[in-house]
Amino acid sequence: MPAITIQSLELTDEQKEILADKYITIFSEISKVPKDRIYLFFDGYTLDNAACNGEMFAKHPPKLAVGKFSQQKQGE
Repeated sequence: MPAITIQSLELTDEQKEILADKYITIFSEISKVPKDRIYLFFDGYTLDNAACNGEMFAKHPPKLAVGKFSQQKQGE
């Protein structure tokens, strides 16, 4: 049972579905392991739990990155 772990800023459900399909499909094709035996886990980090270049993402969110953190809140 192979397992793939993706660590990133929090992704949207749509992003997770696309990544799950692509990673598992490619892994299956290369390893010849059936897709139903490959597991993929997402470790999503909020902006206050990630930093780059000595600065917390919560203070300076990545401009080009897209994920849950960049979605508009309901009512905005």
